[in-house]
Amino acid sequence: MTKKPDLTFEVDLNVINHLGVGLYSSTPAALAELVANSWDADANQVKITVIDNENKIIIEDDGHGMSFNDLQNKFLKVGFSRRGCNSQNHKSQSGKRYVMGRKGIGKLSMLALSEIVKVYTQQKGQDVVSFEINVQQFKNDIQNGQTHVLKQLNEHFKFSKENGTRIELIGVPKKLDRTAKNLKRRLARRFSVKTEQGDHFDIFVNNEQVTVADRDYYSKISLAWFYDKDTESEITQHATNIQEVDSKKCIAYLTNTLKDESGKEYKITGFIASVEKPKDLGEKEENANMISIFTNGKVFVEDVLNNELNTAKIFQSYLVGEIHADFLDRDGTDRATASRESAFRDDPLYRDLIVKLKSDLTTIDRQWDEWRISRHLDKDDTSTQAITEWIDTLSDSRDKKSAKKIMRVIQNTRFDDENKEEDFKKSLYKNVIVGFETLKLKGQLDKLEKITDVLSPEFNEIFISLEQLEATCYAQITKERLEVIKKFKDIKDDPNSLEKIAQEYLFENLWLLEPSWDRTSGKAELEKTITTYLKDHTSGETYSGSRLDISYKTSSGRHVIVELKKPSISISSDDITKQVRKYHNAIQKYYKDNYPNEPIPPFDIYMLIKKAPHDWAEAEREALLRYSGMIITYSQLINDAYNTYQEYLNQNQHISKIDNILKKV
Repeated sequence: MTKKPDLTFEVDLNVINHLGVGLYSSTPAALAELVANSWDADANQVKITVIDNENKIIIEDDGHGMSFNDLQNKFLKVGFSRRGCNSQNHKSQSGKRYVMGRKGIGKLSMLALSEIVKVYTQQKGQDVVSFEINVQQFKNDIQNGQTHVLKQLNEHFKFSKENGTRIELIGVPKKLDRTAKNLKRRLARRFSVKTEQGDHFDIFVNNEQVTVADRDYYSKISLAWFYDKDTESEITQHATNIQEVDSKKCIAYLTNTLKDESGKEYKITGFIASVEKPKDLGEKEENANMISIFTNGKVFVEDVLNNELNTAKIFQSYLVGEIHADFLDRDGTDRATASRESAFRDDPLYRDLIVKLKSDLTTIDRQWDEWRISRHLDKDDTSTQAITEWIDTLSDSRDKKSAKKIMRVIQNTRFDDENKEEDFKKSLYKNVIVGFETLKLKGQLDKLEKITDVLSPEFNEIFISLEQLEATCYAQITKERLEVIKKFKDIKDDPNSLEKIAQEYLFENLWLLEPSWDRTSGKAELEKTITTYLKDHTSGETYSGSRLDISYKTSSGRHVIVELKKPSISISSDDITKQVRKYHNAIQKYYKDNYPNEPIPPFDIYMLIKKAPHDWAEAEREALLRYSGMIITYSQLINDAYNTYQEYLNQNQHISKIDNILKKV
């Protein structure tokens, strides 16, 4: 038989890139792997020093260190894991700690951060061993199928305890996030170790210790749900702004037991909390709006909230949480994906945990609603007091519940423009109140069929409700119209702006000319027909070179024709009279030609001008009236409308109970 060639197993550069550089998008994520190695080495202290002007990061620990053989056969062997040779149930050399490392590839994180890596390490009673990795040369050798021989260093380094490991990352790209403050925050969020008595694990960045406070959201927590008393005791030391309802802290407890399909129980610790505003959790890369799962003190799944637990409900954007589920990493099953910060979703035990967390979020959702409603509607500010006052007027408990819920939705809604957010919300509050009152009145009007006595209390209640609602609605309309008129007042001395705004708004809002012209009923087709007829039956010179500035409307049985004269153009009394007479005669002829057996409806012709002609007198005014015409200046239009609406508000300062509430809002 012909001898078959040997089978070989080779490591390709793509594997190194994928398991090293490709997995780390940020400095903290890569450093976390090296810190985890320090934990596994039983270090009590790991110091990270960022030397920014040298593009250098140093990680040094006081762990048990490595011998020459350890370096060659363990550290430099990609895929070697302490768990594979450890008979202490995945514990460290001291037997005190469950190790964080799983796959033996975390050391490749060094390659993601630097151009040159220097490693110094020493075991107690042995010499320091050191070497250097030129990252690019390392990649080139692998690409060319060559064994990469490390450069051993003659440099000496003295460890204070005569044991430990020091890693120097040289040539760290400036684009990477390497500020001390951000590193502390991100590392604090990735580690949550709990040590036994006599053991401790401290992380320092530029000589500043990393603490849970560096997670930078505890002080923003306002509502909290805990799985265990120990976590509550620890977190509440830092979460000093947890709110109260009825003099009780907004704290609740979740069941901390998980059962798998066989009925076996597992214990969960940790918490889920809510902040006041989503922005309290930070933005972009620093956003803490996530629920992380930890095992053995290190992040196992960075964010399950916005992935597996995503509900698309408003309350989700306010949440942050830390779930400790050590059992996911202590039964010999490797549930972690290659990224080390996500899990295999099809794993049964992991799925059981996700199902439980979904159930817990349902509980949190209900409690969150109740707390937020109670707290926000009791806040000491005018708007929320007014909302509470209005809700108290609702006699039906179902209406009260619905009103509270929709007000809570408005309170928790986020707007793109944060500067105008409060104004937007106040406007929504007002509309909801008016809408509720309208629906309530509609329900009362259904009772009219059963009322036979208009002097009865039941009829009186309906009548008063209708009166108050109409008064409130008109008051709101009046205020909004005043805002429009104020805009005219602001630009009344600017001819160009004045004409542009008048053309844009006046024809659709004849109430500016006369408040009684509330909603015109003119038909578009009739307007088009009259306009065409006027063009055909009046002198062409008036319209040559521009569109016809005429609007034909009907209101209260009268037709209204308005012509805007450019504010920048002066016009004589004679020109005005001629123009009005042309319109008058054209309209008369139109109705005689098209509706010979019907009376000509009353109509008014307005000439809107910047100021009265210099030769304007009583005789000219009377002459114009004979043709149903009159002039009005922009200033007169604005001032008359403003005074009319303002006078109404002044005389009706106490329009209704509802309007008073809206004023407070």
